[in-house]
Amino acid sequence: MKKIILSAMVTLLLLGCAASASKINGVKLGMGRGTVIEIMGEPSSTSESEGVLYLKYRLRDGLLCDDYYIRLIDGKVDAYGQFGEFSLGY
Repeated sequence: MKKIILSAMVTLLLLGCAASASKINGVKLGMGRGTVIEIMGEPSSTSESEGVLYLKYRLRDGLLCDDYYIRLIDGKVDAYGQFGEFSLGY
């Protein structure tokens, strides 16, 4: 019974992550929002302030999930990375 519960918990943890973190490697500076979504899929959430759009992705890195952000200014990728990287302003 303990094995079943543990397996269920691990499965739920992995399902909470959208995809592998390696997808972020396909994102390049200057890409448009549509191209980013083609590569990454729909973001888990978005936010926008004064013309700056942030796309948030919850991605799997091994067994763990991490938050990755893509910042778009004037519709183009300006910066991307994990929370706290590159002074993204979030």
